[in-house]
Amino acid sequence: MIWHLLGAGAIGQLFATRLIDAGVSVRILSRQPSDYYQLHLLEGKDKRTYMLHADAIDAEEPIKHLLICTKAPDTLDAIQAHQHRICSNAHILLLQNGMGQHEAVQALFPNANIWAGITTAGAWRSDPFTLHCVSQGTTEIGLLNTRSLGLPDDWEKLLPQPIAAANIRLSLWRKLAINCAINPLTAVHQCLNGELVNNPVFLEQMQAICDEVEKVINALDQPLFETSLIEHALLVANQTAKNRSSMLTDVLNSRPTEIDFITGYLCNQADQLGISLPFNQALLQQVKSLTS
Repeated sequence: MIWHLLGAGAIGQLFATRLIDAGVSVRILSRQPSDYYQLHLLEGKDKRTYMLHADAIDAEEPIKHLLICTKAPDTLDAIQAHQHRICSNAHILLLQNGMGQHEAVQALFPNANIWAGITTAGAWRSDPFTLHCVSQGTTEIGLLNTRSLGLPDDWEKLLPQPIAAANIRLSLWRKLAINCAINPLTAVHQCLNGELVNNPVFLEQMQAICDEVEKVINALDQPLFETSLIEHALLVANQTAKNRSSMLTDVLNSRPTEIDFITGYLCNQADQLGISLPFNQALLQQVKSLTS
């Protein structure tokens, strides 16, 4: 069995190594004419080297298992470049931030098995061929629109083993809510996660975000946590105090952010429900203006 990978960034490469460790063949889908490359993975004091194989540009072999780790805004463009090879009943796993792209892929492949995943694993690249794993994290995976306790083919072999989520949409909403509370503020104020907790003004703004998110959650009758969202957002901000959010990193590097699939998705849901989210709407525009 072969898993093809779209999006060989830090998280994509990390899960490629986990699949390889589990004895699974991995092929990188890329527009670059490379047959393979060496990847050095540094994890604590351990260093391992992997050979990542890339499909030829003109490859025609059907794709039956596809892992997507691109940024959410790039999902459709990336998948459409290889659409002619993807089987109609393929297993497609989206391991990404944000929401909204899952429905777009489902519309493109209505007969496919669409899986969604979230992870707290942490990795970064010092160069394209050197990957640093800073946290093994926890990964949840589940079939969209179907309550199932299974995992995609071969993923039960991975270490650490992913959690089979019976309701992955709840997991997606939980992560989206936390991302809404943290990422845009760090991008606007250009600060580390922990500074949101220690600055009274930033903390007040985080509370305003959480209050609006809970309006949408309550209207959807989709409770996220047993306690308030702000409590969970503060906990995550404290746990990742020295982290720079991916959204801030994108802003600092003048790259498009995932704001449309995080705060933008929340605001779209609110519009459909007739709910006003003035603070999140303003924040959405602020972040978009930073990279316009």
